[in-house]
Amino acid sequence: MLRTTDLTEALTLAERLLSVASWYDPDGCYLDAWAHDDDQLRRLTEAAPEAAVDWYGEAGDDGRASVSRPATTLSQAREALRSWTVVTRCYILWHNMTWPAVPELGLDEEYKYAELQVASNSHTIHCEEWAPEHTVFIHARPGHDERAAWLAAQVDAEVVGPPEFGW
Repeated sequence: MLRTTDLTEALTLAERLLSVASWYDPDGCYLDAWAHDDDQLRRLTEAAPEAAVDWYGEAGDDGRASVSRPATTLSQAREALRSWTVVTRCYILWHNMTWPAVPELGLDEEYKYAELQVASNSHTIHCEEWAPEHTVFIHARPGHDERAAWLAAQVDAEVVGPPEFGW
């Protein structure tokens, strides 16, 4: 994971990491946020009328909903994340991609566990708690921490935290 207080810097770092990927499908990118009340839900869906809403609890009685929308271009991802970050914590995830082989580390190309994520105002992948920083997560196969460090080094960055168990 890599952290910054500047959302533009986090998104630029993600864009640079995408350029290191062997391959990624722009259609494999989406923005996700939790709406904790009706006002947040209204603001998120006004910013993205095409967003899908999934309620949690009995008919949404706990007030929580997961709101998701696609972002198929880097400019669309930037715009979407900026518009939702002013409403609540959220993240953007590129999940249909391949990290390159790293022969010097004995690592083959990685598709199954390759993902890239920018979490706005959070230090966790699910954005449970607010933080002043934005976090860029390099998802890799469990136990392949050296791949994340290698990828970060390719864009003149470094991993700043321990591995986090993902999905």
